[in-house]
Amino acid sequence: MKTRAYFEPGSGLVLGEIYPCIIRITMTFDSATLTIRKPLWVALSDLFLDTELQQHDLAFIARRMHESGYSLEEINDILMFEVFPVCIANLHSVAGEWAGFDEKWVVNAILSAKRPNRFRRWMNRRSFWMIKNEWEAVLECYEKL
Repeated sequence: MKTRAYFEPGSGLVLGEIYPCIIRITMTFDSATLTIRKPLWVALSDLFLDTELQQHDLAFIARRMHESGYSLEEINDILMFEVFPVCIANLHSVAGEWAGFDEKWVVNAILSAKRPNRFRRWMNRRSFWMIKNEWEAVLECYEKL
């Protein structure tokens, strides 16, 4: 038996399908939020490519962050709780993607990914070192805007 339940509107969370012992929580966004978030998701996904990012790549990510209108705290949450869980596997792969993620894949993967639980958030923080240097370089570019 499965049921479908929702949290309060505007919270950004939907409790998805409920199976015995399994709860899948996904995120939902209105169309205006998606319009802003999609380019940011795609730009932040570049941090997880299996290649060394160049200065113009870092500046591009910083510009997308600036254009989004989100605060750095909000962007950090978007990175850690939306993009990171979907893209980190690429850096763990022996033959990871290096040319760039497909935009549709990034968006669909984030929208269909389950929201990280406490353990997953802890694991994400433990793996952050893999993008730490690139993230700090992006923040330097962002501060110059």
